[in-house]
Amino acid sequence: MRAGRAERRRQARKERRDRVEELAGSMTAPEAPLVWGAGWGGKMVSAVVCAVFVLLTEHPEGGSLTHPRPVGLVVSVWSSLFVGWACCWPALWRVTADRDGVYIRRLWSTRLLPWSTITRVEMRHDGQLEFFGRHTPEPMAGLFAPPWMSRVVRSDRGSRAADTLSAMALHGDLRPTARVERRPTGTGIAPWVVLLAVVLYLAVELLPHWHLA
Repeated sequence: MRAGRAERRRQARKERRDRVEELAGSMTAPEAPLVWGAGWGGKMVSAVVCAVFVLLTEHPEGGSLTHPRPVGLVVSVWSSLFVGWACCWPALWRVTADRDGVYIRRLWSTRLLPWSTITRVEMRHDGQLEFFGRHTPEPMAGLFAPPWMSRVVRSDRGSRAADTLSAMALHGDLRPTARVERRPTGTGIAPWVVLLAVVLYLAVELLPHWHLA
């Protein structure tokens, strides 16, 4: 049984290598950086989550600005921050490939992975891109539709992105010939998380007043 799983993994790796090489044979180096980002689906899901949170959430005792208490405020603020993070990540993620490497937008900043450090890129079962490095594990990025959902909607956007980045990592002549105009360092999603958390907290705070109006 274990030998069967190992054989299936080897076969899957071989099929993927063949797929990447086939894609590389049909590719040409893009003249502009390639960008993958959150589509309308991620933004819509985030908006729905925000609306549900505001409609169904009530501040705990002491979590309101009218009668604040430390424990209640901490719970209320933490809840808003968590939902803000959960909504901003699928709505604002971005992966940019240029001549120098791949820019990955993270929580606090945007990190550059030079091409020399990337060996291959694969899409995980949860829809995130996993970057494999020559020496150390690299961070994950993006948030595409998971493979099972991709099969349902008949979209291979995530797998195609992983194969494209893998082909560029293996073949230097297939990488974009231009650099990004402004290096997106220091443009993490944390400021947007904080801003959305404030909006969510105030929305929950004011919602009872809307009901009474």
